[in-house]
Amino acid sequence: MKADTKDLATLLSMQHIDMELIRAKKKLAELPQRAQILEIRKKKQAVEEKQAKIAAMRKEADLAAARIKDEDERLAGRQRETQEKIEESRGDYRSVEALTKDMGGITKRRETLEEDLAEARGKLAQIEKVQSQITAALEKIVVQENAYVSSFQKEGGGLNAGIAGAEKQRSELAASLPAELLAEYEKIARKSGGIALARLANGSCSVCRATITEGKLLQVQAEAPLSTCPACKRMLVVGE
Repeated sequence: MKADTKDLATLLSMQHIDMELIRAKKKLAELPQRAQILEIRKKKQAVEEKQAKIAAMRKEADLAAARIKDEDERLAGRQRETQEKIEESRGDYRSVEALTKDMGGITKRRETLEEDLAEARGKLAQIEKVQSQITAALEKIVVQENAYVSSFQKEGGGLNAGIAGAEKQRSELAASLPAELLAEYEKIARKSGGIALARLANGSCSVCRATITEGKLLQVQAEAPLSTCPACKRMLVVGE
């Protein structure tokens, strides 16, 4: 594999940067705040869904109370009209009797509606209490979520800035390499967990630790300063 001293130095620098990038990205992915944010948002979603259900219940309870009030108001109007008719019909026994019977039915219905309204108001009070509890819980969750996000942005932001700087430096180094050599390095890096470069140390590969047999060792040394590990197929720096 053809590479001069400058190319070899560039590859070694890229390898160092790649290892730093691997560590930084791993650290970023393992930040505890990431899991905390996911967990708190899952909890937040569950509370918001409950909030939406309670809001629907509140709407239905409001409508039910409004229907009761509307009916009671209509009956109150009928009650007044019936009372007026009773007063106008004094002397007409049959009319008064019929109107009084109607008045009794209206009164009885209004009494029932009064009970229904009290029950509806009690239900509304319970719903409002639950709504207040949910709102308070949601506010606490939002505060916690914001704290996690802020912490993640502070710690993760530093890591991201470092990663961005390293990637820029890597791109500049990569641009200075021959296209064929760069392509080979990138291909090996993809296949080898990001570590494309190894060193020949005491007859062994510094990464996979495989001992290179005498016959292959002579070939590797003849290809100095850059050969290939017969075992792991990484680029092998020889004599540096």
